[in-house]
Parts: sequence; C-alpha cells; structure tokens
Amino acid sequence: MSKAKRNKGPVKALYDFLCSIKLSIFVLIALAATSIFGTVIQQGKPHGVYAQEYGEGVARAIEFFRLDDMYHSWWFQVLLVLLLVNIAFCSFKRLPGAIRLMRYKDPVFDGKPVAIQERCEFKAKGVGAEEAAERVAALFRKKIGAPVREDRDGVVYLFATRGWWSRLGVYITHSSLFLFAVGAIIGAQWGFKGFVQIPEGESVRQVALRSGGTRDLGFEVRCDKFEVSFYTDPAGRPTGRPKDYVSDLTVLENGKEVLRKHIEVNDPLIYKGIYFYQSSYGQAGGRAAWLTVFGPRRNLVAHRVRVEKGRKIPLENGDELLLRALAGDFRGMGPAVDVVVLRDGKDVAQSVVLQAPQGNHRRLGAYVVRVDGVDSVMYTGLQVAKDPGVPVIWAGCILITLGSMVAFFTSHRRVWARVRPARNGVEVFLGGNASRNRISFERWFEGLCQQTREAFEKSVTS
Repeated sequence: MSKAKRNKGPVKALYDFLCSIKLSIFVLIALAATSIFGTVIQQGKPHGVYAQEYGEGVARAIEFFRLDDMYHSWWFQVLLVLLLVNIAFCSFKRLPGAIRLMRYKDPVFDGKPVAIQERCEFKAKGVGAEEAAERVAALFRKKIGAPVREDRDGVVYLFATRGWWSRLGVYITHSSLFLFAVGAIIGAQWGFKGFVQIPEGESVRQVALRSGGTRDLGFEVRCDKFEVSFYTDPAGRPTGRPKDYVSDLTVLENGKEVLRKHIEVNDPLIYKGIYFYQSSYGQAGGRAAWLTVFGPRRNLVAHRVRVEKGRKIPLENGDELLLRALAGDFRGMGPAVDVVVLRDGKDVAQSVVLQAPQGNHRRLGAYVVRVDGVDSVMYTGLQVAKDPGVPVIWAGCILITLGSMVAFFTSHRRVWARVRPARNGVEVFLGGNASRNRISFERWFEGLCQQTREAFEKSVTS
C-alpha cells in the first residue's frame, strides 16, 4: 500500500468512496436487479398467493425482504438515496475542473501544459507580424469567435473558443438522474396505487391499496353508466372478446358534483392529482328480471312482467311470487334469478333458480315460471394511482433529453495562434482541441488551416 493511501483519513476515504465510479456501477446494477424482482413478483398480494405460487418458505422470504412491496421497502429507498448522494458528490468533485476549462482564456501556450490535439504551421513572406495577426484574428472572428490577444516579446498570441457550455451536458444529465431518484422517492413515500370496483349507480370513497389496506380518497366517485362492446364473428354474432369499454364517472365532494368525465382505456379521470384508469369490468348482480308465469290450468298468469329484486307479483288464489335474488353470472353460466311462491307470507313451494335466456321453464309448486331476461348491473374496475413525484420525473426527462443533445451533438472547441517574426516575413502556428467528437473537429481544423493559408497565399512558403 502506498504512503498516500496509508495517510488517507476516514473523511477523505468516505468522500472518495461516495465519488467513486464503482459505487455508481454497484447502485445502478442493484437497482436494475431488484427492479426485475419487483416486476416478476406480484406486488401487494396476500400471503396465500405467494405460498401457493412459490411455496411457504419462499413466501416467508418474500415478505421478510419486503419483495411483495419492494418499491416502498427501506432497502430500496436506501439504494435510491445512495444514487442521489453518488451523483451529487461526483458532480461536485468534477464540476470545478469543468468550470476552469470553460473560463480558460489564456492565449499564451508556450511552456504550459496545454493539450493541443491538432496543429499546423507555415511561413509567410512579405508581411509583418501585426498585419499577419490581424488577418488571423479576422479569420478567428469569422470561424469561431472574437479572440483574446496578448503580445509578448514581439510575439502575438491569439486564443478563441466556442461551445464552452457543452461541458455542462454531463452535469445536466447527472441532474436528470438526480431528479429521477427524487421523483421515485417522493412517489414511494407520498403516492399510492390501488383498485376499486364501482357498480353502476353507486359511488365509493375508499380504494383497496396494492400494498394492503384501504385509503380514503376524501371525495366520492360515482359510476353513472358503463358500456362494453364486443368484436363480432363473420356472421355478426358477438365473440365475447371486448372491443371497448367505457365509463361515465362523476366526482362528488361534500355531496356536490364537481367533475364529470367519460373515460376509456388510456383516457383517465384526473382529480386532485389522482388518476382513475379504466382497467376491467364485470357483472355485479341485477336490478330486475322479466318473468312469465303459467298457472295450474296452464293459463297465463303473468307475461314478461318486470320484477325488481325483493319485490312480489300476484298470482292466483292469493298466492304471490317473490324474486329473492338475482345473479349477473351464476356459476359461470350466465344471469339467473331465485324465485319462491308465497301464501299468506309463507313459502308454499321450494324456491328454484332459473336462468336466462328465454325458454328455461321450471315448475314451482302448482306454477311454471320462465325467466325471459335479467337487467344486470355492471361494475367498472378502475386502477387508482397518485404519484406526486411525476412532475419531478417529467422535469428529469426534459433534462436528460437536453443533456444528451448537448453531450453528444456539441463540443467545446478551442484554438490558439502564434504569430512571430521570421526572416522576410512571419511564422504562423495554429493549434486546437475539442472536448469530444475529435474526428469532426479534425476536419473543421483542416478547413481553418486551409483558409488561413489562403489568407497568406501570395506570400506563403512551405
């Protein structure tokens, strides 16, 4: 171990560690690897789901390491904080050097550690140093910018620069990564994701969270109407595959309507920063059924009468038919109703379950009942999400785009010139460098040298 490393104090060692590229690589790989777990393992499910899918031992490990709610776990937040700290320290360590390069304007390069990548030199006869310097300075002003001049012992030095701000591209990109991490932390700490099912005509103010438990929205959301359309086969019959499903939602606050929105997939309702996305649908039961009843003499007692759930219709001899229950989907076989015959308020025939569509006859005591249809109640399934970190992440997206454009498509170009007297004329030296894209700079510098030579073409000698 070198003497410098042995003498390094703990503070300096910690500072170097936080600035190190090794820490950056470790944190980025750790975030990528753990994000895979968060994608593969379902988040916010009960213990039984993990036990059934992975086994009891793995399920306990998932819950112990918080892989069931990974993005809210303490260790994932620590990784994000480490990324923030590493980005900040790396930027603070390297930024002063970049600022010095951006502010550098010393035209004298002889005897100084100046990294000159490209150079050319020639002699011009019949011209003085002052006139030659003016010609070079005029060309610099045209090609790159107004030069800085210094005269020393009869020698004229010139320096011009362009694109100094391109050195900030990497720091703009660092800032965008910083904002991404900040946005993720804000979203994890103060945001939530949940799910809710709202039957038509009903409202809710609480949602079930993916991480478990419920959350009060502080307002109500009502489903006024739900519609679903299906693809059809060549014969025009519905295939059962949904083509589109939409919901009419109303936001209620303190009993008053404050917002209405017709939503569909990828067109959510947004209120107070909470997004309601159309996610699923299903049948939540039924409102009423259309029934036909035949009497003991096969006479028609009721024909396609609409009966609401819990209501009765009169039959013969004081009997009544009670619609006790409706099911939007009974055992996966479609809509069904549960009916019973009453006499003096008591059952006189065992209840039966009848299923739509028309044609399903059942004997119920002395009567025959047929269900002609069911007025089903649909529910809309909504993904509910609030992420206050989204504006911060959008700002990061803008910065990373801007930073990448600056970093990859611009460069800091610097050129020097030295004009000194020589026998019967002057010696002209040009040198330059660029922060990146050296091939492009090389072509540009060759053009600059060619134009400089042409400015002295009547007096140039090799």
